Amino acid sequence: MHFICYDFETTGRNSNWDQIIQVGAVLTNETLDEIDFFEISCSLKPGTIPEPEALMVNETIPRDDGNVSHYSLVKLMWQKFTNWVNAYNPIAFIGYNSVNFDEEFLRRTLYKNLFPPFLTTMHTFGAPSKRGDIINLARMANVFSPGTFKTTFNEKGREVYKLDQLAIDNIALGSGKELKFHDALDDARATIEIAKIIKTKAPDLWSSGLKTMTKNGVVEFINKEEFFISSEFYFGTSRNYVVTQLCDDPKGPFKVFDLRNDPSQFVGLQYEELKKIIRETKPKVIRSIYKQKHPILMPKEFIKSVEGYSQINYGELKRRAQVIRENVEINSQFRRLIFEEIEKENDKRELDQSDKEPEECIYNFGFASIEEKKLMMEFHECDWQRKLEIADEFQNLRKNDYQASQRGRIYSEFAKLIVYEESSESLSEPEKQKIRKKLADRIFYEDTGNAKSPWNNIERAYMQIQALGNKFEDQGQSQQYKLLKKIEQLVENIENGFLDLKS
Repeated sequence: MHFICYDFETTGRNSNWDQIIQVGAVLTNETLDEIDFFEISCSLKPGTIPEPEALMVNETIPRDDGNVSHYSLVKLMWQKFTNWVNAYNPIAFIGYNSVNFDEEFLRRTLYKNLFPPFLTTMHTFGAPSKRGDIINLARMANVFSPGTFKTTFNEKGREVYKLDQLAIDNIALGSGKELKFHDALDDARATIEIAKIIKTKAPDLWSSGLKTMTKNGVVEFINKEEFFISSEFYFGTSRNYVVTQLCDDPKGPFKVFDLRNDPSQFVGLQYEELKKIIRETKPKVIRSIYKQKHPILMPKEFIKSVEGYSQINYGELKRRAQVIRENVEINSQFRRLIFEEIEKENDKRELDQSDKEPEECIYNFGFASIEEKKLMMEFHECDWQRKLEIADEFQNLRKNDYQASQRGRIYSEFAKLIVYEESSESLSEPEKQKIRKKLADRIFYEDTGNAKSPWNNIERAYMQIQALGNKFEDQGQSQQYKLLKKIEQLVENIENGFLDLKS
């Protein structure tokens, strides 16, 4: 198996509204040796207001001169990644905090630019690609293989697993010190070095981590083990639970029972009494394992590494797991409770989504049909006039199907926005002004106590700049202040480009 390790630098943390400004990716072989790499930066999309603090972290200010457009970056990234997948399958996509951050940006970026969004999980030769997150393996390495990493502690006494600090503490001198952190390519290379350490010093964890990089792998692991260890993460801290399976929600998480609790105590309880106890007990009796988020699962042989279960002997854990599996009454009670909660969640998801903006609708109206996919692929290869024709064709497909008609409306809007970004002169004047007005309304959106835009707006950006400026002046950080002034100039330029449409 080969690996694609990738990292993004972005204008902020909101994957619906912020954008990628730098891509760094490295292709490796099974032993994590570099074969190829990809690096590219781009300019800002029209109407995007970056988070000043995000640009301060990146120490990168997107400029128009010398940078490719955002659409060109996406197209080149897609081509490189798919070429790697086709040439080196089977592939595993990995990163550092990638499942919760970079992958969400990747999916929504591809979606908004009319590419198939589920690149990291697409099927090649009948098998889905694997995808994993090195940060959680790193957090668990010292638990299951003590001494894997040297770690620094923060002011609260917690181990620090930020990539830059972990790399400085553990990557060989002369290599780690040369890396420029918060640079996409260097962050990807640092991630590979961290992965090599885990593979070498914590091989059991690495092997288990490879198995849970797909949904099917997670289900197979859980079905095979009578009980096992599940790791969960809360704001950088990790907790481990010894659990046994209850049931699987095909559209959601796997539900498991925490064996810290003796299930025998629930036998004979009335359903409403059981439900009340389960809902009020802390930590939660019923826990969730998210199959699609590369969960860290370890077999029962490692239970001695888990705090909080030392007073329960192996035989007792085995007995408790057996009660869950074999006691029909208690098992059905738990399943009833779980599926009631699932139905509530499904009802919430099925609420009318018509008030959502197109950028927020990646999961709302089903996935692209074969006809839509064909139009998308043609869109990326044809001239600008044909692109506009395709934008209209999206809306003419299957008008009698609500889901499809909503997708067509969204794809059409995305197509015209791409044309506006790349070749605005190809649009009619009314169409161009319609797009400019929508972007201007977002830029100048006025937050109130009850309503704040999900995207960053001009007023909020200036407030963030002022707060950062005061901080840098108070602390005498002149270099940071100079960089902030450049960001302020960037924001002013964006504002000036739409002032004629300010309400």
